Amino acid sequence: MSDVEVKEVDWHSLTVDEVFSKLDTSKKGLSSKEAEKRLDKYGLNEIVEEGGLSPLKIFLYQFKNVMTLILSIAIIISFLINELIDAAVILVILVINVFLGFFQEYKAEKAMEALKSLASPKAIVLRVGEEKVIKSRQLVPGDVVVLEVGDIVPANTRLFETVNFKVDQAHLTGESVPVLKDTDKLPSDTHVTDRSNMAFMGSTVTYGRARGIVTQTGMKTEVGAIARTVASEEREVAPLREEVDKLGKGLAVFALIAVVLVFIIGLLTGLEFFEIFLTSVSLAVSAVPEGLPAVITVTLALGMRKMASKKAIVRKLSAVQSLGSVTTICSDKTGTLTKNEMTVTKLFDGVNEYKITGAGYKPEGDFLKNDEKINPLKNKQLKKILITGALCNNAYFGKDEGQYQVVGDPTEGCLLVAAAKANLWYEDLKSERKEVAEISFTSERRRMSVVYSSKEGRFVHSKGAPDAILKLCNRVQKGDGVGKLTSKKKKELIKKTESMASNGLRVLAVAYKKFNSKSTNEKKVESDLVFLGLVGMIDPPREEVGDAIKLAQKAGIRVVVITGDHELTAKAVASDIGLMTEKSVSFSGGDIEKMSDKEFSKAAANAAIFSRVSPQHKVRIVEELKKQGEIIAVTGDGVNDAPALKKAHVGVAMGIKGTDVSKGAAEMILADDNFATIVTAVEEGRGIFDNIKKFVKFLLSANADTITEVLTAILMGLPLPFLPVHILWMNLVTDGFPALALSVDPKDKDVMERKPRDPNKSLLSEVGLFALAAGVIDAIASIILYLVALSYEGYFVNPAPYALSKARTMAISSAIIYELFFVFNCRDDDKSVWERGFKENFLSNKKLTIAVVISLTLQLMVIYLPFLQAIFKTTSLTFIELGMVFLFASTGLLILPRWFHKELRFKRKE
Repeated sequence: MSDVEVKEVDWHSLTVDEVFSKLDTSKKGLSSKEAEKRLDKYGLNEIVEEGGLSPLKIFLYQFKNVMTLILSIAIIISFLINELIDAAVILVILVINVFLGFFQEYKAEKAMEALKSLASPKAIVLRVGEEKVIKSRQLVPGDVVVLEVGDIVPANTRLFETVNFKVDQAHLTGESVPVLKDTDKLPSDTHVTDRSNMAFMGSTVTYGRARGIVTQTGMKTEVGAIARTVASEEREVAPLREEVDKLGKGLAVFALIAVVLVFIIGLLTGLEFFEIFLTSVSLAVSAVPEGLPAVITVTLALGMRKMASKKAIVRKLSAVQSLGSVTTICSDKTGTLTKNEMTVTKLFDGVNEYKITGAGYKPEGDFLKNDEKINPLKNKQLKKILITGALCNNAYFGKDEGQYQVVGDPTEGCLLVAAAKANLWYEDLKSERKEVAEISFTSERRRMSVVYSSKEGRFVHSKGAPDAILKLCNRVQKGDGVGKLTSKKKKELIKKTESMASNGLRVLAVAYKKFNSKSTNEKKVESDLVFLGLVGMIDPPREEVGDAIKLAQKAGIRVVVITGDHELTAKAVASDIGLMTEKSVSFSGGDIEKMSDKEFSKAAANAAIFSRVSPQHKVRIVEELKKQGEIIAVTGDGVNDAPALKKAHVGVAMGIKGTDVSKGAAEMILADDNFATIVTAVEEGRGIFDNIKKFVKFLLSANADTITEVLTAILMGLPLPFLPVHILWMNLVTDGFPALALSVDPKDKDVMERKPRDPNKSLLSEVGLFALAAGVIDAIASIILYLVALSYEGYFVNPAPYALSKARTMAISSAIIYELFFVFNCRDDDKSVWERGFKENFLSNKKLTIAVVISLTLQLMVIYLPFLQAIFKTTSLTFIELGMVFLFASTGLLILPRWFHKELRFKRKE
């Protein structure tokens, strides 16, 4: 048996004996020794993670941005000119930035690994006829596995023995209805989704039991093939990384021009070569805000942690900001918008309709008739409907770790829950009866019947598709009595079924009869039945989803449902959560196939729902929306969703029901599988981007001030207002604590009342003018103060070193204190510091207030402590001189906010 043989054989097209022969095994399975040999040959039965994000790769990834490269060059230059203090400080900032990014992304990767749930961790195999439990990763081709309800199929398996065996293979097909499996040989060209004799890796057993031969493991399965495709695709650069790289390149060009300009003008005006060279290099370092990558990393890391506490595990730092830019969310229906817990909501007894309240598997709810509460146990027909639904059942319903769970077919499980709401518990019902026979459900019969004997006699209980049940009924229950079921009544019941189905309900009919015969013949058991009623069920929306949809729409975010489910069901759920209106349009996968490119483009731009779609359709929808300029978040849980997740700007996988491959392709994992968590993450993402914007404009204004002031002084023929050490100090004291404190600023109350940010608008274009204006005003104020100080100290008459030192001390102090005042005006695009009040300014972000006090204290220490005066070449200021410094610095509060923020408000209204 060769490796090629295992991969290329169409196992579904062979008889069971041929499969045993090809794989050199038998119904008793392999020996342990043979299994070990094959494990060495074929490898572990596991899916290799996309790209293999090793710690080294995560670490090296931190260096793939322009800002980090520029800082590295600045360090080298600083070392070459022997400015070791400058080089050391920049190096410390760079190292902090790189390691913060590494540890956060490494931690996120570990959190993602903890959520692995694709392959069953254990599998039951036969070893020479004896059942053994092994780790599923140790399975090999030729192993014989035993599959029961609740198991996850651990590898591709050719079935050779089945008993009413159904699996949920939605992770491959997108179809949430369990598929009935058999052992019959199939044509070789049978499509993978129609291979009824195969159970595929990752499928969940919902009904019955089976035995099968493992044919393919790990990366050789369908799951593995999709994983390989996903891994080979290049993911687009995240919007934030693109933004930061653009900003870095822009600042690099600006720095180069400014440095060359300062250097040339400095030489032309007679400044010493070494002095102007050092100043130019210091300005180059200043022009690149070295604190920016560190602050962005800290902001995103804090956002990551905050999101994780709200059930959103973000795998990539850059995805935190990408979420804030999302314009469209393409969401699954089942389990994301809904509870993934089928629930009976309506009963119809042929005359009256009853509502059942309560959603999900918790057995709590009321029975309502005409909106009035009733006791179902006092209504004999209603009681019989519930009992029949519960007895004609193979699901299990009970508590597991404090939570109510259904094991088996969800359609059957919800019948048990409905009965339990009336205090009719399956275990109690079964204890009073003995099961005599079961005629199982098949796709051809579309019904199931059971025969029970009890003290009252022997009874048949049947459930199934309404048309399949009605054709077996000749009588109908009417309260306490039984009447004839006429053809007219049958038509009425079919019409009622269609009406319930049009509201998105899955409808079953239930029937019964007293059965005196001991025969278990299908025709005898399933004849002359008494029609009891119709049962309507649906997977109900999560309670919080409606509000989340409203919040998303208020924020200008479009929500599109993309589901493999039926259109009517999707519409019913969408209507319940406020997503579907009379004007909304929906399309099916069949519609998409018939559309021209132009029609499809229009459909993608306008649809609220895409139903019955294939994975290929989902990818096509995502690609089209991206062409239209949308920033897309896409949810998915199956292997088949992985390509669409990777195509999206933000792929969102499900933590509970999501497969390994979907998680590996996603940037974010929802620990609770809840749509509302996505909207919460978007809100956090917006707040985080706001904070990034705040400190970017703060850092750029400080750097614009330094360059403008030095260049102005040179053009005016004045001595340099700042020494290189001053420039470094200014960067450290303003770009440090205050900028970091801005990163934890609380998000604005109106953050979800704005439209999504224009993805074509650069960060620099948003804050550049604001930062430049602030920097120029600061430079003007500092230069005027510098001139006043030079004149007051008589420098122009007698250029003494002390006079120059005094003037420089006042200039650097004014520039720094201006920035410490100005930081409060960076917190809001709409309100000035005077409009926000004391509490909002100083108490809403106490870290910022403390940071400003620390930076101010450090600057005062530089002015007044002798040992720092020696290092920074400063001089003590008198009380009056310090007062002048504060007066000129206060322009950061008095001039800019009252003018510029009004302009911002005007622009925003436009």
